[in-house]
Amino acid sequence: MLGLPSRGLHRSVKNHNVDFAAIYDWIEASVLFLGEDVAGADIVDLLRENEIYRDQDFAWDLVNIVFAAIRSRVRKLGEGYPIRVSGGTRVVGVKDWREFPAYAFCLALSLSSVYPTWARDFGQDYTVQGELFEALTAESVSRSFQDWTVHPTGWTKSNPSQLGKIVEDLAARLGEATGELKRWTAASAKEAGLDLLCFRPFPDGRVGIPVYLLQCASGADWKTKLKTPDLRIWTKIITFAADPKKAFSMPYAIEEEEFIQRTNVVDGLLLDRHRLLAPGLGEKAWVSGELAAKLVDWVSERISTLPKVTALS
Repeated sequence: MLGLPSRGLHRSVKNHNVDFAAIYDWIEASVLFLGEDVAGADIVDLLRENEIYRDQDFAWDLVNIVFAAIRSRVRKLGEGYPIRVSGGTRVVGVKDWREFPAYAFCLALSLSSVYPTWARDFGQDYTVQGELFEALTAESVSRSFQDWTVHPTGWTKSNPSQLGKIVEDLAARLGEATGELKRWTAASAKEAGLDLLCFRPFPDGRVGIPVYLLQCASGADWKTKLKTPDLRIWTKIITFAADPKKAFSMPYAIEEEEFIQRTNVVDGLLLDRHRLLAPGLGEKAWVSGELAAKLVDWVSERISTLPKVTALS
């Protein structure tokens, strides 16, 4: 198994004083990236040895919660979910992780919160992971909303288009007029928090169509970006006939209560890991071959150094 998460686990006596998202990612990554089955008894033993839990029955209660969550994810993600519960006693992988590049990529990204020291070893340049996550989001949205147009804004560190050109391009695609860019944005602004433009055109080509302005956040700091892109800015630099909505994409899987709270902050469409990877419900290989290969390469470079438990006593 992988070593216990370095964040989110605290001594639990009468209440489960743990971050369930961290627990789920820890167990999924142990199964997927190490290619090992994880028995419920091993989880209990490791938690008790590290004095997270003292009572064995209470630790088993946590394991049963984990098992229930995995079964729920099977229902939500179907063929695209690489984990199963076997015999009610252990968590197993379906096939090699490389056959699930989208899930493996999102899980590996999420591990930056579970193992922050491990994540820091790869440096502070997140350009590549950001571009890959944006490409994955674009393919996901295109699959989920097949009659919508999904258009990257074009700004990356490798292609630093000026914001003015981006605004002109997006306005032209939507048939809208541009507003006062210099008044409402700083000279140093890049894409103003906008990664993807998503809209549903009509044959008449007129304005007043459904529009989402989407931010892709691949890093552990995603909570600080929930209010981006700022519609107060975008509705001034493009004079929309009807106000657009926000959308936000991230690789993390969050529980129902938090999902509701974060959706309220976004005030629009929130794509966490489960929604982002929903196209895999009926088709495991929904990611394009070129992107899948890039995701596999990115993950392969990182998972070999994940912290491991050498032995369970």
